[in-house]
Amino acid sequence: MTKQLNIRNDEVYRRAHRIAARLGKPLAEAMLLVLREYETGLPDVDEFTPSQRETYEMFKRLTREAAKHKLPGTTSDHEDMYDEFGLPR
Repeated sequence: MTKQLNIRNDEVYRRAHRIAARLGKPLAEAMLLVLREYETGLPDVDEFTPSQRETYEMFKRLTREAAKHKLPGTTSDHEDMYDEFGLPR
């Protein structure tokens, strides 16, 4: 049986459908392509040297700490700067 993933986020919904439309593929197939591409760019933490792992963990801690200080309503969504084709307005 195929497993199901439910994501309840309006921005994710819009972006996923927009990507699928631009690729001309069904939603699940388009998201699989995007996830595979993204995953190839992630660091393989098992191959880090001890120094690299320490630096990586430090940045993860800093990111978590910085997130605590985000102002309400602050977002990194820049969707308003691009048209429906992803081109700058």
